[in-house]
Amino acid sequence: MNASQAELPDATALLQQMRKGAKSAETMMLEHLARLHETQPHYNGAVQIMAESALEQARAPRPGPLSGLPLSVKETFNIGGERVTLGSKRRRPSLPDTDALVVRRLRDAGAIVIARSNVPELAMAGETENPVFGRTNNAIDAQRVAGGSSGGEAVLVATGASAIGIGSDILGSIRIPAAFNGIVGFKPASHSVDKRGTWPQLGNAHLAGWLGIGPLVRSVRDARLVSNVIFEQPLPPPAQVNRLRLVIPDQFHMTIVDPANERALARAETVLTIAGMQVVHEPVPDVPLLFKHLQKMVVNDLEKPLLAELSPSGAPAFSVWRELLDRLLGRPTIYSGLFQLLLLAPLLRPDSGAVPGIVATIEAARRKYRGMLGSDGVMLLPTLGLLAPPHGRMNLDSLRPGVNGKMTPVTFANIMDMPSITLPSWADQDDATGLVPAIMLVCAPGAEGALLDAAAVLEAGITA
Repeated sequence: MNASQAELPDATALLQQMRKGAKSAETMMLEHLARLHETQPHYNGAVQIMAESALEQARAPRPGPLSGLPLSVKETFNIGGERVTLGSKRRRPSLPDTDALVVRRLRDAGAIVIARSNVPELAMAGETENPVFGRTNNAIDAQRVAGGSSGGEAVLVATGASAIGIGSDILGSIRIPAAFNGIVGFKPASHSVDKRGTWPQLGNAHLAGWLGIGPLVRSVRDARLVSNVIFEQPLPPPAQVNRLRLVIPDQFHMTIVDPANERALARAETVLTIAGMQVVHEPVPDVPLLFKHLQKMVVNDLEKPLLAELSPSGAPAFSVWRELLDRLLGRPTIYSGLFQLLLLAPLLRPDSGAVPGIVATIEAARRKYRGMLGSDGVMLLPTLGLLAPPHGRMNLDSLRPGVNGKMTPVTFANIMDMPSITLPSWADQDDATGLVPAIMLVCAPGAEGALLDAAAVLEAGITA
């Protein structure tokens, strides 16, 4: 395990220290602020450090299940009186009056906002970089990507600058950064956490059912702790896993390019089998079709809203072709990853008449696979088929037409709107790079308790 990360207590341990009187909330906040100031120049995970207000609150923390814990918040979430830029120079910043509901719940539970975290422009890339705040670097290897779009959150938690983070995930945006930075990321179902005051607001668009809000943390028990604060319905208490089925998907189209991910997947199956889970194999043959539908629906639901964000009232309308010319002249106005997505959009845009059929196919698949998992099934997958690549490579790997087997596992859970959690397998850390592979568990909505039970057992078996 990365030595610095190995020494970091999780949020649950920090709470125990405070409750025993071993450490005050103020002392703990000072330690986190010191770590944040030390690591920020190297990793650039934060876009705003709220040191003065955080310290003031830590001197008399609000009581609650998260009392005194330093919290970082993705910049796409409203905080009353603070600008939201989405990392864009073209979009006019908004200035919300109130916190996003999920932020309010965390604060009401005693958490203290220490920083706001960096995102790719408009939160639309697998690398965290934008024209306003620059690039966030991976917490294990600064020459590699942090992932996106909750990349800043993952880095702040992984480096110990914040105790808990909160992010959003529409195509892997919690789990990809968690996987690349060696922490735990939990994407609940779309209805589990209220999205008011967060971006994007998708209304009745189909993609609203792909978007989940959840924690980025250092342990599974922390994921349960935070989820019980932000969920609309509380989770059941922990239970034994010998009542659960471990679903191994057959015919699942994916591409694993790093051997460390293969080793981690085999180890995970062994750990969960020894723990008493019943292994069953189930066919999942339609992943390629679902992935093609994913690309079409992303363009169908997001292209116009993204162009509108880049064309504020009173300013010239954004044009992909004008931007292409500006880029050729060395004066780009938007982040390259966002431009890549918008440039590809016409190739992926579905005919309007095809959308109802695509939605019907996706809904039928949701019924099928949720029924397959039921209340006692947990599916085992790699989070991704690759380890964190060097800067610039993730957009090339993820933003392209066609079925992308490196991304199919993580996006499958979004298309199906199924809860999923990613865990670092430190026991299978790559010797050459020091990077850590990540394992993902998936369940049907309503079975989140079973998912976290299995994840806790797995965590104990894959942490070196």
